[in-house]
Amino acid sequence: MKDDRQQGGTVEARLFAGLEMKTRDGRAERRVPLAEAPTVAALCESLGLPSGTVGLVLVNGVHGDASTVLRDGDEVSLFAPVGGG
Repeated sequence: MKDDRQQGGTVEARLFAGLEMKTRDGRAERRVPLAEAPTVAALCESLGLPSGTVGLVLVNGVHGDASTVLRDGDEVSLFAPVGGG
């Protein structure tokens, strides 16, 4: 069986809580080739997000982190850190 990264594919990135304003193009949703984003960390780098700007990661609705490996068709939701009191 081939690795999804060898087959190509894309992941859907959705940015929330103002993160879209920190990217190169300011868009809140986009498809990213899996070859550019094999992990959440690589996805963030591909989007141009500065280090430390992502507080919460959900991959297909399940908590993830920078090291989470992505697969074709994954939906990744990225949220800015939120403070409160």
